[in-house]
Amino acid sequence: MRRRFERPPIWSTWGALLASAWRTVRAGGARLLGLILAFHLVILLLAFPLIGWLFREALRAGGMVAVDFGALRPGGGLGITLALIIVICAIAFWIVSAQFTVIVILLRRSRFGLPLGAREVLRDLGRAARKLLRPSALPLLGYLFVILPLSGFGFTTALAQGIAVPPFISGELMKSEFGAVAWTLLMLVFLVLNVRFAITLPVFALTDATGGRSMRLSWRLTRGVAVIPLVGAILTVLVAAAVVTTALVLVALVPTAITDEVAPDASPVVAAFSLGAAQVAGLLLTSAVTAMIGGVLVAFLARFKDRLPEDLPLHAPDAGRGARIGNRAAAILVVSAALLAAIGFGAAAIPTMHRLAEHPDTLVFAHRGFSDGGVENTICGLEAAAAAGADLVEMDVMQTKEGAFVAMHDANLSRLSGQDVAVKDLTLDEMTAMTVRDIAGHECAIPAFSDYVTRAAELGMPLLIEIKLGGADTEDHVARLVEELDSLDALTTNIYHTLDAASVTELKTLRPDLTVGYIMPFAGMGVPDTLADFIVVEEWSATEDLQRDVERAGLGFLVWTVNEESAMREHLRRDTDGIITDHPDVALAARAEMDEETGLADTLIDALRRFVVVF
Repeated sequence: MRRRFERPPIWSTWGALLASAWRTVRAGGARLLGLILAFHLVILLLAFPLIGWLFREALRAGGMVAVDFGALRPGGGLGITLALIIVICAIAFWIVSAQFTVIVILLRRSRFGLPLGAREVLRDLGRAARKLLRPSALPLLGYLFVILPLSGFGFTTALAQGIAVPPFISGELMKSEFGAVAWTLLMLVFLVLNVRFAITLPVFALTDATGGRSMRLSWRLTRGVAVIPLVGAILTVLVAAAVVTTALVLVALVPTAITDEVAPDASPVVAAFSLGAAQVAGLLLTSAVTAMIGGVLVAFLARFKDRLPEDLPLHAPDAGRGARIGNRAAAILVVSAALLAAIGFGAAAIPTMHRLAEHPDTLVFAHRGFSDGGVENTICGLEAAAAAGADLVEMDVMQTKEGAFVAMHDANLSRLSGQDVAVKDLTLDEMTAMTVRDIAGHECAIPAFSDYVTRAAELGMPLLIEIKLGGADTEDHVARLVEELDSLDALTTNIYHTLDAASVTELKTLRPDLTVGYIMPFAGMGVPDTLADFIVVEEWSATEDLQRDVERAGLGFLVWTVNEESAMREHLRRDTDGIITDHPDVALAARAEMDEETGLADTLIDALRRFVVVF
């Protein structure tokens, strides 16, 4: 017989979930927050290096320094590469699942006022851990590593936070109406799925349900208006966290703002220790937010446990004989550890603050021109970039049907012209007779490469020319490009880059005096063995460690496509050699602002945004 359930009042349920979560966190106290923080640190200090090392070995086995599917060939190290990738996925899945499971178990025990000793927690964890080793747990993989990180609702973890669609992919989709609509709808779908699957992990950890059944039960529990108080309670926690984070930033800024006025020489040290304290406070706040959101999810499951099938009751936690939770000794231990960590982070940050305070020399490259003033890779966009004051313009060159050169990025013109036709099937005359349009409504003719280069010279605008392979590439396409640029007297006044390693080698072999870059999407293993003078790394994988390695190797370091102001400011502070952006005006304004800074308060704001991340 199908059971009927009363529809609970939305507002009272919303408040009850928050109240229950708060009581749970208060009951767990410092011991609960300390344990959650310890799991975060274990992942950051142990799991990240292990997974990073395995990933580098996977690339090395395949003869790659970055993810390059075109370099994969049957035989050789391909088998080792694929095997290591499977191992990486398995390790990441088990670590993230185990972390979330432990958090749920800790919260469940805290809810009942039970001890949080290692023996009792491990005993409760054993049942769920055994389930994680079975194939029936695999459905959780899609939830934990696709739905959860892409929509960002509910639980999260340091490993999952690193999973995202790279900005250059989402950015390209947003440059057309169809792509923008499709991307927005996809994100909405992921958000709905995440909300409906939000109770998956508590069900998995606290019942005998398999991974797939846990997801189905979560979908059942969150149907109808029942989901409204759940979403509301979690959003309330996140809003409160945002308010506390803002207050944390303001408090951290006050000492540096004071020393900027009365003792400027002391500002680097004061700013460094303020940053260290804020980092530790951010970690503790992250633990508290994690606990509160987990508490809301556990409270929701407990409130609606009658909706679970009769064969899946919630497990009663092991009572154990450990010390009661929330004792004063745990609080003293956590506070002492936090103070020591703040001192350590602060001391380590002193050289960082000195470096961040330096005025940046970063060059600003307008990506395919300036899209706010004209269509990409057109003379309109080139002129707009020059008017905005960009240091260089990055543009693309591709061969047409007869081997001529045209300024164009896309191998197919459907996005810009609305015609489903490939560049390789059109002549130069056919191409230059076409008009292209962008999502902002700009219109302009497709220019011949020679016309584009000539106009750039007239404007005094140096170019970063990307050699694109569009399908009609002749064997001597690099030599032909050199010849055409030489005839325009523009060969040595511009610089070059390409995704094609062979083109890098050929260009440097033909003309060793040219400045040539190698584009590395998804860089993973460090500095490549290349004749290039600089590398161009996609923003998602352009870490500071990679930048320092590249600089030590004597190469330049450019990053693309940097469109968020916070990311621009980070690379300006890091003194990255160049950032390629669709918004050169924003980057130039940020660079000018940094050039005019006299104190360290503004520098500290950027450092806090970069190093202090809450949830």
